[in-house]
Amino acid sequence: MKLKCILFAILMMILSCKSNDAFSLKKMSNRERNEYISSNLRSKTGTELGNFLYHIKLSKVDLKPYNQILFEKLETAAFPYDMYIVSELLIENGSDKSAIENTLNSKIKIWDVGNWSEKFWNLIQNNNLKIEKPQYYSSDSTIQKYNIPEFMKVKLANNELGENPLLMVDWKIVDYEKGKLIEVLNKLNIKQIDITPKSQSVSLYGKRGIDGLMRVSTN
Repeated sequence: MKLKCILFAILMMILSCKSNDAFSLKKMSNRERNEYISSNLRSKTGTELGNFLYHIKLSKVDLKPYNQILFEKLETAAFPYDMYIVSELLIENGSDKSAIENTLNSKIKIWDVGNWSEKFWNLIQNNNLKIEKPQYYSSDSTIQKYNIPEFMKVKLANNELGENPLLMVDWKIVDYEKGKLIEVLNKLNIKQIDITPKSQSVSLYGKRGIDGLMRVSTN
């Protein structure tokens, strides 16, 4: 029995060593390792990027030398997931907060949506980042409180929505009387508002989407 336990412990140690160097980085020269990591950081997105970073961390690789590539990744990211994991890593690396703040401020339309909004505002609050919140909502901690008239004013001014957009509440299309949208929205306990702008909604919803779409999540 003791022999089995010893053999099992040895096996687990071997497996642990393998998992901690999933990409065989230890077998690479410094130049090869640098090129391999740099190339993957630049090319991978989404869950592939997340999995790559996870295994790199297990390998105990110092990613601080790759901060410039990570900043470039943050600046060009088109999805909240990529922006979140890269922002989190840059903060862990002790990077220039002002550079992170500038990028997050400039790309707020990408990450301040759906469930990502709460994740990002938590990250921002926990790390004392200076990010300008949209004028159309305030927040108590990370709970958003929308100023509906101001929200509509901004979206109309930016030509993102028309006067009577399609309204989807908790994934169900809701009919309302034309001109009464603000009254309807003010009665809802709104957690998050996302939109599909006019430029995209017609191709998705036909004539019904001529004024865009508002997706409302309630508490």
